[in-house]
Amino acid sequence: MKNRVMYKLNLLLLSFIFSLLSFSTAPAQKSVYPKNSPEWLVDMFFNQTQFPEKEKYLIGEMLQDVSYPTIGEELNGRASVTFRKIELNNQTGVYGIVIKDNGNTANFYCYVSNISGNWKIDAVRKFQLPGYIYSSADSLSQIANLPDSVSSLLKILKLLIGTDEQLKLFLSDNIDDFYNVVGAFDNKRADDLNLLMNKLNLEHIFTDEIYPQCIFILAGGFGRIEVGFMFSKNKSSTPKISPEQFIYIEEVLPNWYVYRAI
Repeated sequence: MKNRVMYKLNLLLLSFIFSLLSFSTAPAQKSVYPKNSPEWLVDMFFNQTQFPEKEKYLIGEMLQDVSYPTIGEELNGRASVTFRKIELNNQTGVYGIVIKDNGNTANFYCYVSNISGNWKIDAVRKFQLPGYIYSSADSLSQIANLPDSVSSLLKILKLLIGTDEQLKLFLSDNIDDFYNVVGAFDNKRADDLNLLMNKLNLEHIFTDEIYPQCIFILAGGFGRIEVGFMFSKNKSSTPKISPEQFIYIEEVLPNWYVYRAI
């Protein structure tokens, strides 16, 4: 009798353990995108809870981390993941990914290449600002009736830690002022330029000897990390998206771009 009781208890214990295991991992979902397409790769890496045989779809630096979980496997279905195509041709592509988890937003960029007819992921980058930027924005957001100067600071902090879409919207909504900024810069009207830059809470405006036909307007910079806007009348003269520096560039309006650099 004692053995039979113990046997039943063991069965109940095993059933309980298996029930816990069944709830610990989100069920795998099938990607809605055509297999081996660039969108399928991005979805599998960032959104799906499992990516079987992922080593077949990674190249270059990505193979160094093949033993680690993908972003989707780490998230295990607990976050909102959306992505969009930034640029795509027959050989390469770049996708922007937004992950929202517990009120926090993270911007990732995925770079894919067509290798002999097979699309593969060759790099992934996360745009990450210093930690105090996020904590400052969070702290200020909790305070009611901020002074105008601090309120303006909070707006720019939210812009820096926000999504690409928010960055693009800021440029579109203030395009007249941005044109005035470029005009004042070109004509060396320092007083007007300072007023306009302060109005938009922008940090710095400059040209670069590597890209002499581009005017860069910095929303925020922290060492090599930059978030900003770019003006150029010659599209071929603008920087190219790369995992190494300008991890994100997108044309919003004719001659106007938003960018992130690391």
